[in-house]
Amino acid sequence: MVRSHPRDRWPGGEETHIHVFNIDSIHDNWDSKVKTGQYPYQSELKQWAPLHNLTLLDGTHWHHGTALVVVADNVLRRGVISLFHDHVTASHPGITKTLQLLLQYYWWLNMKTFVTEYIKGCATCQMTKVNTHPAHPSLFPITPAENTCPFETVAMDFITKLPQSGGYDTILMVTDTDCLKASIFIPCNEAIDSEGVALLYLNHITCYDPEPLPQFSTIFHHLFCALGHSSLTRSLTRRSDRHQIT
Repeated sequence: MVRSHPRDRWPGGEETHIHVFNIDSIHDNWDSKVKTGQYPYQSELKQWAPLHNLTLLDGTHWHHGTALVVVADNVLRRGVISLFHDHVTASHPGITKTLQLLLQYYWWLNMKTFVTEYIKGCATCQMTKVNTHPAHPSLFPITPAENTCPFETVAMDFITKLPQSGGYDTILMVTDTDCLKASIFIPCNEAIDSEGVALLYLNHITCYDPEPLPQFSTIFHHLFCALGHSSLTRSLTRRSDRHQIT
């Protein structure tokens, strides 16, 4: 509960207010609700008394030790949990800490299970909770085709933002995904264009097989044709009907 207390006016005529969180009054409010909630359940509480060491500590209301017994009323139970978990002074503690704080004042059967389910359903806790067991996507390895030639099916990628070395700041990585399962690393610059990549491929990759059959996109096919590599052009033409892999 927030109480606002008007103070004397300052010389300038402005009125100030002090806002005070009176946590004791909040506890007293829920204590009275819990005590009132026990009245319709007197017969059940008397049956619980010898089994769970319940006593009429104040002569009227049932306690477990010094903690008030909360009857089977989910609204009451959620309300008292919110005092020690959701309140601005509580800061959403975990299950164990919330239970430790709650047990000092309130008790009911299967209390841990109820508190656990309450905190698992707390939206604030779920948004800020660290996922210690993140889900990992399944791996889908590239299945090699039969009787493939070296660097017939390749994957290419760039390693960028590297320190300058020999005038280069980027590495073109070409990986044979079928036959060799090997990679070749070619130095280049980050500003390289498609024609430059095609030229690097011709100079560094085609030497590993006299008739390479890489499955490139149509753009690369035209670049290779423009560069005048006749043997590669013939190979690409023969495979023009196959699906594209860039």
